[in-house]
Amino acid sequence: MHTIVCPPPSSVRPPSFCPGFPMTWVAAQPLRLTMGSRSTRTNLQLQKINTANYRYRITSDHTETPETTIREFEIQQGKEARSCVTNKTLYIDGGLEIFVAKNNNGTPEGARVIGYNTDLIEVDLTSSWDWKQNISIQAVSKKPNPRTGTNPPVVVRGALYAGAPSDSSIYQYGGTVSYANMSFPGFQNPTSSQYALWSYNTSRGSWDQFDVTLGAEYRPAGGVYAEAPDQELAFYLNGYINNGTSNDLENSDGLLRYLDGLIVIDTHAQIATNISTSSLANFPRVKGGMVYIPGIGPKGILVAVGGVTKPANDSSASNEGTYVPFDEVDIFDISSIFEGDDNGIWYAQKASGDIPTGRTDFCLVAVSAKDNSSHHVYMYGGKGANELYDEIYVLSIPSFTWTQIFEGKSPRYGHTCHLVANRQMLTVGGALSDDLSTCDWEYRGVAIYDMSTLTWGSVYDASAADYAVPAKVYQVVGGGPNGNATRKTPLDGFSTPELASFFYPPANNSSASAPQPEPTKLSKGAIAGIAVGSVAGAAILSAALLYTRQRQRAAAEAQRAAEAEEAEKDIFMESAWRSNDGDSDEPPSTTNRQTTVLAHEIHGSHVREIPGS
Repeated sequence: MHTIVCPPPSSVRPPSFCPGFPMTWVAAQPLRLTMGSRSTRTNLQLQKINTANYRYRITSDHTETPETTIREFEIQQGKEARSCVTNKTLYIDGGLEIFVAKNNNGTPEGARVIGYNTDLIEVDLTSSWDWKQNISIQAVSKKPNPRTGTNPPVVVRGALYAGAPSDSSIYQYGGTVSYANMSFPGFQNPTSSQYALWSYNTSRGSWDQFDVTLGAEYRPAGGVYAEAPDQELAFYLNGYINNGTSNDLENSDGLLRYLDGLIVIDTHAQIATNISTSSLANFPRVKGGMVYIPGIGPKGILVAVGGVTKPANDSSASNEGTYVPFDEVDIFDISSIFEGDDNGIWYAQKASGDIPTGRTDFCLVAVSAKDNSSHHVYMYGGKGANELYDEIYVLSIPSFTWTQIFEGKSPRYGHTCHLVANRQMLTVGGALSDDLSTCDWEYRGVAIYDMSTLTWGSVYDASAADYAVPAKVYQVVGGGPNGNATRKTPLDGFSTPELASFFYPPANNSSASAPQPEPTKLSKGAIAGIAVGSVAGAAILSAALLYTRQRQRAAAEAQRAAEAEEAEKDIFMESAWRSNDGDSDEPPSTTNRQTTVLAHEIHGSHVREIPGS
């Protein structure tokens, strides 16, 4: 049993209460609710009573002690979630959440219970807000796929893609089941990896699922993701498989195998291909970061940094690998997948300046100067081998220079972040400590960082001014707030003439916040060669396949129609609380469910000193 008691009010900020749960929970534990001096494990149901404030009741069928019949809880934080921003809405999906018991006065106190985020959380970005006062948050219940009757997966460490601006759907890909609390309502056993891609139609409120195993054999977790919404393309780099990624691996408790491949998903046609990453110096990798920057090269680039790497033939969960150094930046030329190159084209470029130490579980945001003379990748937080970081670095391109612009005293790791309203970095969740008793005070799970003034705050400005390069950055790369960077080459030159050609002549006048290139669909170019990453580490090269979008779409529709009748037999997705486990005296065995947690994307709170707060 784990009973967590908040420290005295004087030891936390603000002093009125201790709302958060900003820590990593690794061990699989049965749910136990501590009510005064009594503790009991019981069959539970989750009753939502206030979607805007995450207020729930956990209802018990235990009748021995009346005080345990019903208690009101409030979700204060979660972890290992994924998020995306589209059409001025932040969506948060999956992950774990912490339920904090409330006393008779409605104040959170006492025991905290780890559970699952079975909802899709929406945060409105159409108008300004202060998360301390008037933020709009809704939790939308997930409904079964009307075509198959199958519930959307409840997983962690996957990806959430926004899709094209005109697309009414968002896309969930990959992920793994967490065994943190198998007796909690909403727990789902691993399902077949056949349906690793799901969509949620934000207009209709309906879910759908897609078989992408022809191009991407596994359901990966722990990889890094980015997307080019103007091209209707989403990307997932490497990742791993473990005992939660598929039902046929459910008993492989010691498995942690990293995967080769950059998964390329056409969000319009709901198809995927796997481009080999064997040309990368450090592959496969997990827990790093990747961003899309439009306007560089023919179709934009992906920039990948950090994380950890180990050989694909090392499947031991006890070895997470070595850190990928930040003095080397990997660049993927998106146009190469349209030009018949089996593996796509990666470039490795040496970086200089304030090189960050090796870390994982940070977040990245990319933004460009007004004149597009420089592009800046902001990296916030992270977790090293022996310490956590409260730092912000900026990688400036094309000089490939790292500049440290912030260092604080409240570390953060396992969060996500997004560029919103021109110049603001919206951070979502994250942990500040591994200590189970440490409290966090930004209980709404978001924070705002102005990337021009370099200040933290609680206010989101929906009408913020355009991005201006901060002085700490332009003093390094030259120019001024509007751009005009004078340092346009890396310290030791570009690694190849081909990479240098991406920046000469200068890129078109566009920014990461409002990409301008014409939409490019897979029907305008063929992806030749599907290199499927092998779990044994051996590259399995398939025969060269030339798919046009029309043929793929037709094949996909035909396949989905055939799958409708068989989906119930092919997919087993069942919550523990709806199974017959509730009739037994003990919860499902957790003896072999202690799984290495690779990252902790907690949509909980950030601790920040905010003037006047």
